[in-house]
Amino acid sequence: MNIPQYNGTVHPDEWALKAHPTFSIYKDGIKRKLDQMKFEGGEGGDTTAFLAEFRSHCDKAEIDNPQEIKNRLLRTYSSNEFFKNEFSKRVTGVTSIDEIYKLYSEVISDSSKAIKYGPEFLIAIKHLVTGKYLSSREINYQTGSKRQVVFCGEKILNENCWWYLSCENQSHKDEFQKNKVLYDDVVYLTHKKTGTTLSLSDFYRSPKTSYAEDIKFFFLQYIVFNLHGLI
Repeated sequence: MNIPQYNGTVHPDEWALKAHPTFSIYKDGIKRKLDQMKFEGGEGGDTTAFLAEFRSHCDKAEIDNPQEIKNRLLRTYSSNEFFKNEFSKRVTGVTSIDEIYKLYSEVISDSSKAIKYGPEFLIAIKHLVTGKYLSSREINYQTGSKRQVVFCGEKILNENCWWYLSCENQSHKDEFQKNKVLYDDVVYLTHKKTGTTLSLSDFYRSPKTSYAEDIKFFFLQYIVFNLHGLI
């Protein structure tokens, strides 16, 4: 009668061969799989599925040292500077393995929510009371400054409603922060379709509402609480 031999295709627990030299070979193979794992889903990736596979490999390879798990998780998405810096900071001093995995998921999620500068990251600002979007068109005021009008009149998102953010000075930021909006940044809104940056007139008034014609800049706190969409 031939005795079944462990072939490395199933977990050694099923074969009761933990003391056998082939178990070390098996664990080394699992560790190589872990070394090759990369979170490639980007900011919209399936973090839950990725972590489930990662944790399964760690269990099979009997990796239970919190620092080793931190280091291995960090390498899975080290190409993302925000993740690399934020994850390293948040897991400092954390020894609970469950908490480490939770923090990984939270940092990935936070990375996707970050408001960013530039025309490739569009936002729409919605007035909470009326449900209308801040909009602009290639129509100028007939009085006052005679510059392009800004209004809050669209209830359905369209090309008149999209804006992007810019910032005058980012020299005080770390490199990984420079494309992201931080609290206390003074940001400027530029209309995507027309390329016009909003500006505030201290002198001219809207002929319809008597309010200042348009707006030049917002502090981030205002932008965040009125942000409708981010792509």
